[in-house]
Amino acid sequence: MMEASVGDGMGGLLEVTLDAEEAVLAAAGALVDHTGDVRIDRSRAGAMRSVANTAREREVTPVRVRAVGGGAVVRFAPDYPGEIAACELGAAGGRVSVAWDGFVAAPVGVSVGARSIGNAPTRGMGLLMTQFTGERTVYVAGRGRVERVALAEGDSRVVAAANVVAFEDRVRVAVERVSAMEDAASVGRFHGPGTVWVATR
Repeated sequence: MMEASVGDGMGGLLEVTLDAEEAVLAAAGALVDHTGDVRIDRSRAGAMRSVANTAREREVTPVRVRAVGGGAVVRFAPDYPGEIAACELGAAGGRVSVAWDGFVAAPVGVSVGARSIGNAPTRGMGLLMTQFTGERTVYVAGRGRVERVALAEGDSRVVAAANVVAFEDRVRVAVERVSAMEDAASVGRFHGPGTVWVATR
């Protein structure tokens, strides 16, 4: 049975222990190192590549890392200085939306899809998200520290679009500009109940 642990603070690694023939879905480029023999294949879950292409950014096509023969210990990290956080899908009603560059790893069997909020990417004012559905845990990262913000019914919070890491899909969200200026940054306005994960940088 796959076991995972997250190191504390910025620069902490996600360490995953895999039994023989067990696998984990991970963002391409997130693999740091491993013990034991592993095989890395391109995953059929191509939603993250679609989101990345839409954003005109580098591809983040997920890969499948599988222990071959015996078990293996595999470590992952984002490609920027940041903290890794765990999003429990079961506790989140089974679905979480993650910033397209915030995904680190998830158990195989979690469904992957794409979601666009607002008018991204045609006018640059929106959120491009990767959507995960299932009952397991998705590991995400954000630049700087990642804060878990719980919103009660009736609570709302405005978050700069660049600082949104993930949110439960039961949270209602709207994307808007902070001013009428054309180059003003966009923000997400989140309404509870539910949880939002926010990066501090």
